[in-house]
Amino acid sequence: MGHDQRFKDFLYSFLQEFLELFFPEVAKRLDFRTVEFLDKEVFTEAAEGSRREADVVAKLRAKRGRPEILLIHIEVQSRWRKRDVPARMYQYHCLLSSRYRLPIFPIAVYLRGGGAGIATEEYRVELYGREVLRFRYDSIRLARLSMEEYREKGGPAGAALAALMDRASSSAPEALRASLLRRIARSRLDEARQLLLVDLVETYFQLTAEQKERYRRLVSRKEYRDVQDVEMTWAERLEEKGRKKGREEGRDEGRDEGRQEGIAAGRIQGKREAVLRVLSAKFRRVPKHVVARVEAMDSAEELDACLERISTAQSLKESGLDS
Repeated sequence: MGHDQRFKDFLYSFLQEFLELFFPEVAKRLDFRTVEFLDKEVFTEAAEGSRREADVVAKLRAKRGRPEILLIHIEVQSRWRKRDVPARMYQYHCLLSSRYRLPIFPIAVYLRGGGAGIATEEYRVELYGREVLRFRYDSIRLARLSMEEYREKGGPAGAALAALMDRASSSAPEALRASLLRRIARSRLDEARQLLLVDLVETYFQLTAEQKERYRRLVSRKEYRDVQDVEMTWAERLEEKGRKKGREEGRDEGRDEGRQEGIAAGRIQGKREAVLRVLSAKFRRVPKHVVARVEAMDSAEELDACLERISTAQSLKESGLDS
């Protein structure tokens, strides 16, 4: 799953928490019971014939006063690109405004990149030394926000977002990572929403080799059983997803043989992904030769045995993959 899509999935499930964390004055005016996601809004440029797809567009009512209905438009970017984003934000604003004739609150979210953490950006057009257009929108650069500050603000969703933030001031990042997962594990969210948040932490909160070792020792303690459980459940869901993909590929073949091959291939690939994700969760940076060795495994039994060894191994060497 790409970084942009992973964060879009987060917004579909946690739009209210996201807005309450970063734009509380806006969030308190909105009735989130009325939210309607206009999924994958696609526009065709009349002049060019090209298609444009907005990332996340939500339609919802205000609690009182005017406007009664507005759109929240959020664009998700892996990195900040000065030349591309402002013009695209303005184009989407025009297209959405023309189609729905509603007020629009535009936000650009950068998962990585420099600059101020929360800022106002703009798109300007000048002609003959005169400004003929100025369009402004809010932006959030998650990597420039303080993890220590935001992890306390937004409950389990805030804990997951903190994994994308700056933790330079943290003296014990392995304990901080465990605390984020513990907050998610102990939340009252349903399993699907919990695992969506766990996926953000597993993907974006990376540790050095030395920190990984301290993290493994920390979460192996009895009081961190909830963290162990939620990480293992997350890995199991990845394997299940791989099996489902295999079944779908098999059905598309239209023949029994194709279906069986697709199911088997998907099952094996799901197990490979589970092994690699558990390796990454336990040991962070997995060497390329270890990844290649896992990718070369084509036996379900071999992969199951490998996953079992990893669950108790204290190092890559003990897992039998780095010999």
